[in-house]
Amino acid sequence: MKKIFTVVMAVAFAFSVAGFAIAAEKKAAPAAAPAAEKAAPAAEKAAPAGKAPAAKKAAKPKAVQVTGTIEALDAAAGTFSVKGKKGNVDLKAGEKVKLGDIKIGDKVVVKYADGTASSVKAVKAKAPKAKKAEPKADAKPAAEPKPAAKPAEKK
Repeated sequence: MKKIFTVVMAVAFAFSVAGFAIAAEKKAAPAAAPAAEKAAPAAEKAAPAGKAPAAKKAAKPKAVQVTGTIEALDAAAGTFSVKGKKGNVDLKAGEKVKLGDIKIGDKVVVKYADGTASSVKAVKAKAPKAKKAEPKADAKPAAEPKPAAKPAEKK
């Protein structure tokens, strides 16, 4: 009897492990989708010339913005390094970026994606806040109470 019970428990354990393995495969199936997308262009080539395949847009990398100071600058090579809160970022200047206007030590705001800067803007220094003027001792209060209106006298 013990042998039968052991065999039944072993089979039940094997089915439970197999169930987890199948569930893991189903979760991993979306990761296999890029392989299907690679196969799709071959299928599009085989499609008749009269039908235009649906054009898929290439995913653009997400633009990132960093604020910091210029640590290194090589205008001839079009490269620079920005030191921000999270560390240094080494970048290459994009087509529209002019590195001639900036120098080492300048505070800048840089937008970039894939290591290429799309814009570099100098940060203007903030003016120091003016202290509030304290009221003078001989100054009158801002709002004086008005005297009560007198009733009109009858003659």
